[in-house]
Amino acid sequence: MTEYDIHAPGMRADDATAALERIVSDERARGSGVFAVITGYGSRGGTSVIRDAVLRACSRYAALNHIRGYMPGDQAGDPFAPLHRSFPDAWSIPARYRRSPNPGMVFICV
Repeated sequence: MTEYDIHAPGMRADDATAALERIVSDERARGSGVFAVITGYGSRGGTSVIRDAVLRACSRYAALNHIRGYMPGDQAGDPFAPLHRSFPDAWSIPARYRRSPNPGMVFICV
């Protein structure tokens, strides 16, 4: 599975969403399936501005049919979580992420 790291030090939420837009466009052009975006955990009290911005962007992309689905990494190990149940190709997420869910990632299906 391809992973893209978009949480470089000093990166702002708008930089991350611009990078995400390019990544989604490239992945759609390739016709690939599922990929992961590393957003980081956040450094202020467990909140990640980049992760929240990516999830908002993914919600918009899904509504516009630019992506088939998305799932926060912390839901990868919970088959009963709402976004896990609706995530296309959930079986393609590597077992290591299902065994150890990672809240600093977002899985996206194009």
